[in-house]
Amino acid sequence: MKKLQVWIVMSCLVFLFSGCSPQRVSEAKAKEAGLVLINQAFDADETEATVEYQEWAGATYVRGGVVQYGTEDPHRVYVVKVDPDEIGNARYYAEVDAETGVAYRAERSPSTIELTQEQQKQASTLGTLEDFNPDSLVDVQSDAMAIVLNLLQTRLELDVPLFRIYPDLIESDSVDFPKVRLEYILIMENAVVYDITLLWPSMDLIGVVMKNDEL
Repeated sequence: MKKLQVWIVMSCLVFLFSGCSPQRVSEAKAKEAGLVLINQAFDADETEATVEYQEWAGATYVRGGVVQYGTEDPHRVYVVKVDPDEIGNARYYAEVDAETGVAYRAERSPSTIELTQEQQKQASTLGTLEDFNPDSLVDVQSDAMAIVLNLLQTRLELDVPLFRIYPDLIESDSVDFPKVRLEYILIMENAVVYDITLLWPSMDLIGVVMKNDEL
């Protein structure tokens, strides 16, 4: 009887402390999940990556905006990188929720995409970064929604129908210009929301973020 009581007490203590310290999936599982999303999203065949566990400041969403009170639980994440250089930039990058093991973000570096001569000619029409007007690519962004939908349905969501798709930001920077990011928001019928980014003028997929109530 005494052994049973000790076992019950120990079980309760394990449960108590496990509640205070959320369990994390292993680095191996995180690496696997990150590579699966990278390979699906970018039609790649990567097998090796570095994995690093990180804790980021938590946040609260108020009327759609992010507020940080400093009391939120941290966001626990594994960062998965393929071929990182000495300052941390990588060919492919993924984020995996450390508690659920779900890979929810994947990115491809624009520097890995070589433009053809025709695409370089298109890009040259933008002039300089200082002269760049995002509105000049609004029609291109709208026409490319068919490309986005095809990429989503052939690589990421084979069975879930699309509910809505919206064009979002058009932007570039001193690192990528004259390559330009065309961003989109897609809402699936299962309530999962995707942020998807194409790179103009090659129209390659370079960014995928999956959002739902658990991420």
